[in-house]
Amino acid sequence: MRSAAIALVTLLSLSPVTAAAAPDDPERVVMKLDEFLKLYEKTRAEETTAPLDYALSSARYEGEVQLKDGEPYAAVFKARFRVEVLRAKGFAKVPFLPATVALESAKIGNAEAAVVIEDGHYVLVTQQRGALTLDVTFAAAVTTAEGSSGVSFQLSPAGATSAVLSVPAREDLDFTVAGAKLQSDKVVGDKRVVEAVLPSTGALEVKWQRELPKAAQQASRVLSEVYTLVSLGEGLMRATTTAQYTILFTGVDKLALKVPRDMTVLDVVGAGVREWKVDGEGNLGVQLNYAAKGAYSLRIEMEKVVRGDIKDVAAPVPVPVGVERARGFVGVESRGNLEVDAGDVKGATPVDVRALPAAILGITGQPVLLGYKYLGTDVSIPLSAWQHVDANVLVTLLDETRARTMWTREGRRLTFGEVPDPQQPAPVPAPGPAEGRRAVERVGRRAGGPAGAGGRQAGDDPAGPLAGGGRGAGGVRGGDRVRRERGAAVRQRPRAVQRDAASRRRAVHVRGLDGVRARRREGEALVDRRQPPQGPLPVEPDPGRGHELRADGHAADGRGGAEPGGPRRVARRRGDAGAGQPAAPGPRGPF
Repeated sequence: MRSAAIALVTLLSLSPVTAAAAPDDPERVVMKLDEFLKLYEKTRAEETTAPLDYALSSARYEGEVQLKDGEPYAAVFKARFRVEVLRAKGFAKVPFLPATVALESAKIGNAEAAVVIEDGHYVLVTQQRGALTLDVTFAAAVTTAEGSSGVSFQLSPAGATSAVLSVPAREDLDFTVAGAKLQSDKVVGDKRVVEAVLPSTGALEVKWQRELPKAAQQASRVLSEVYTLVSLGEGLMRATTTAQYTILFTGVDKLALKVPRDMTVLDVVGAGVREWKVDGEGNLGVQLNYAAKGAYSLRIEMEKVVRGDIKDVAAPVPVPVGVERARGFVGVESRGNLEVDAGDVKGATPVDVRALPAAILGITGQPVLLGYKYLGTDVSIPLSAWQHVDANVLVTLLDETRARTMWTREGRRLTFGEVPDPQQPAPVPAPGPAEGRRAVERVGRRAGGPAGAGGRQAGDDPAGPLAGGGRGAGGVRGGDRVRRERGAAVRQRPRAVQRDAASRRRAVHVRGLDGVRARRREGEALVDRRQPPQGPLPVEPDPGRGHELRADGHAADGRGGAEPGGPRRVARRRGDAGAGQPAAPGPRGPF
């Protein structure tokens, strides 16, 4: 490389000097040969600098357990580390063992290696470059507890790690190497040897104990529980079966069930199912990929086409074959407009459908109509289904109710309402005078209580609180004017009101409402603002004749006649409670 650089510089110096023609060319640099070689070596050294000081390529541990009085107490290991020193100059530090073990020797070739303890590890200090082999001999303690012995120490990170441990023993031992990816054991003379390949990210932990003699394998014991949901539809019968197995002692890789021959098996689902098939006799065989042991579950889907009515058709109940105990539950549901019933059931007992297990109730959104439980393999549940007879039903109609609520100055509340009859769409004629009087009297009694012997109660005025006329303490003062202003009911009272009458009215109001406070002042009416009355309001009444108020807000004559337009409720004032004849005050109650 040095000769090539010298030749390159020589050629550049002997070529026809273009620099003399263009000495100020910024793209060319002229330097001496020694300076060029120094710059070249510096650049090459920077490019070849290693990212690490060393690399521990592999580590192999070979140990032998030492006995004392027949009991293991220590293990002596001979380890070989393959080290690659990558640092260009100076000393490199290579940790290779934890300080928890006892180091006996460390050699590089035949020479002792320079080893120090630093940060809890044995550290090799060397200035050699390139690859070297470090041979180490050390001892680690063996612990024994509850019949199991073991040795453990921390590993140094290496590219490849393997371990071999021999234990003197005359009987077979059972070894366990934590984290081993490949493990084997063998017998060499009077020693039991275990070999393992493992990652070097943790610790080397080897345990051994006396191997137990293998007991004779017992035959498998299989218990089963079968949950079947039978769905009856129009022309179709479906069955969904869940078979729960409990396999004891020895695993099994084949399962068998007996299904009705007229049922078509659609699918068999289970863990590790390799294949399944059904022969002409209804024998269902299931082959597994492994020997199942413990709890195992199979799901079977079946169906059958039924022509015409379903009558005394046996419920499809799969029966496990080769089991010691078989029990199950059956639920029946309807998938159409069908009435379902069971015939002469054999080998099964009816149960409340709410007592059926979740394996049946949890797989359907339809109500389960029939439920059975059984124990054994001989079970027969005949089912029958027929359609419901069509019957005419009434059509539900939506009625509409309209009501109007009004408040009087005395705190009374009157509600006028009508409920249209869907069977009589024609307008209902207005009630006559006698009927209107009785209706208003009933309203007045509800508002003011039962009438006494001394006369009417305040509010028993048949004209009602909205009628003109009467000067009773519980009625509307004579001369009231009712008018409509911008769609809201506004009621005014004349200013010429006798003070004594107002005092009596105020006293009666407080007593009648049982002390309930009511804000009131002259000329102000209490109106329900939440739902103001709609439509035209009653006109000012004629003091000389009767007047009635319809629910639709129109006035009618005093003879009880009314304009057509539908049902109406009337409040009528008669001449017996005219002006100048105030009704006798009396106790009042809230309406």
